[in-house]
Amino acid sequence: GAISGHNTTVERTFWFTKVQNKEPVDLRTDSDYTGRVQYHCAENSCTLIITDLRESDSAVYKFRFITNQDGGCFIGSPGVTVPSGQIVEGSSVTLTCSSDANPAAKYTWYKENGHQQSQLFIRKSQLVFRSIQPSDSGEYFCVVENNLGMRTSRYIFIDVTYPPKLPSVSVSPSGQIVEGSSVTLTCSTDANPAAKYTWYKENDHKYHSQGPQLVFSSIQSSDSGQYYCAAENNLGMRTSQYIFIENTQQQQPEKESGSSSHFMADIQWWKKVFRHPIHL
Repeated sequence: GAISGHNTTVERTFWFTKVQNKEPVDLRTDSDYTGRVQYHCAENSCTLIITDLRESDSAVYKFRFITNQDGGCFIGSPGVTVPSGQIVEGSSVTLTCSSDANPAAKYTWYKENGHQQSQLFIRKSQLVFRSIQPSDSGEYFCVVENNLGMRTSRYIFIDVTYPPKLPSVSVSPSGQIVEGSSVTLTCSTDANPAAKYTWYKENDHKYHSQGPQLVFSSIQSSDSGQYYCAAENNLGMRTSQYIFIENTQQQQPEKESGSSSHFMADIQWWKKVFRHPIHL
């Protein structure tokens, strides 16, 4: 744009919470935020993302931009107070919007819905979540207005964390398992932060694999049994239901298929009686 006949460009933008020697301190140079802040800035917006949120991060965050004009330093208002610490599913969370205005301002909160129009939330200075849910994650901003004008805050990102949900397990390939073939068990869950996986075999205290997949590159009859996975993050752990791997039998030539089928039937019958793997 142009001010007093001069082209005006924005030369620097940053977020701050502190002022030293009458100058705002860029969060990127603030030792309390080292390695934990990111700016995602576009032509008309600049989103602040804080990772590893701490109790000491509770503050009013303001935005400043500096232009190429003398005295061209502007601070965005209002400021938004973010909750301290990790935001956990089910907890109570309050976002506070503050602004200096005379006459007193009216407040409106919005949630950004991607490329769609923002969604109106509440017409108060505080946006309160009594029991916050993962679906509440997203970018929020407030608008303050009186009869003299209107101002919009910058976005604040809310990331709701939660422990793993009940893991689901699957086996590939499906159908009969033949000795010597490749078999993969897969565990999956929904969690934030992402879960780490560990595979166990029933009645065996040692873990068999770490990661979402347990792979048998050449499965043997001794691998038969019941397996389960555990999914864990810093908020908790959940274990899956058992998945049962049948005793395997080496594939026989087609002409011997009759005796092979009879042998497999005997093995499965004994398994149902004794409920434990039979080693060939």
